[in-house]
Amino acid sequence: MRKPLFLFLAVSSVLPAADKVRISETAGLAREQEPVIAAIAGKQRVLFVTIGANQSKVVDTGSLQPKERLRRKQTDPVGFQIENSAYWADLSKRMVAGKEEDSGTLRGLLFKRFGVLLERTQNRMHWAPSFQRTGARGYTSIAMWTPVQKVERTEAPGAFTFTREGFHASYPEIALWAEYRFFAHVPYFLFRSTMTITSPIEIFWLRNQEMTMDDLFTHVAWPGPGARPVLTGFEGRKKLLENQTLPADVPWVAFLNLDKGYGFGAVALAYHASKTAHAITSINDGAANGKYWDRRIIDQTPVMLAPGDRFEEHTAFVLFQAPPSAPLAEFLTWEKKLRHPVRVEPLKD
Repeated sequence: MRKPLFLFLAVSSVLPAADKVRISETAGLAREQEPVIAAIAGKQRVLFVTIGANQSKVVDTGSLQPKERLRRKQTDPVGFQIENSAYWADLSKRMVAGKEEDSGTLRGLLFKRFGVLLERTQNRMHWAPSFQRTGARGYTSIAMWTPVQKVERTEAPGAFTFTREGFHASYPEIALWAEYRFFAHVPYFLFRSTMTITSPIEIFWLRNQEMTMDDLFTHVAWPGPGARPVLTGFEGRKKLLENQTLPADVPWVAFLNLDKGYGFGAVALAYHASKTAHAITSINDGAANGKYWDRRIIDQTPVMLAPGDRFEEHTAFVLFQAPPSAPLAEFLTWEKKLRHPVRVEPLKD
């Protein structure tokens, strides 16, 4: 795992022309330099909004620019490193069994406030979508997708979109599409993926929304009955989940280190599966006391998939402070903000 260099190329871009928009905050949460994706004059723009709770005002889009730079370094034909004030993310290539793997999938995430590098030793931390056909000896994933057939990068002030498209060499029956979105200021990034079946295939295991990490956390949390948060140690979660498994579309899941006061979680913004088998969200133990969560869409059950079957996810991955007095407060605030973004209404001249 490469350590942060902190020598990055600044993303540069000509500022777009100004337009008048009405911005409205409707969730009762003040926003500061929060990115909002909006369609203006037929084009998608990323605006950075500061507004009080339940406020509405008309502003010039020229005033909705980021106050910090999103910095990126292209390390490889596909992979790169990127940082904002909250984190540094490594999506660079790695060597596996003497071979180069340049999948462009997240392999490390530095939470700057705590100086902790989230990673999975000898692996990538972002590990899905992943798939295993019936009869195969093991599974593979988007993390080991090399070569990536098509890559697209879109840069704007304070925003970077990275899209990949193609298929894993061992699974030509599955068309893959994946997109990361990184922004200035905020402690999260967005990820979307689709798996579209193009030829008949019998699948034994199919997963997405998986994050796997070393021994860096003490507790796990998820929404329980009535959406009330459940917070428990990893050992204690086993009995709880034996009695009531987590659904595949669970709204969120988070890992926390209550001794050191940090956390990392997923907010599920969208999920679709055309076929499922024993679908759940699973909290798992890995080697050397590592921990990971994943959404098991088809869980170790042979299922015949046909052309047109499709599996989608849209997830926000969020770093947060987890003080003992209110370990989930910051994460749940971000969850609410992500589900209720500021409204942007373009105004006619």
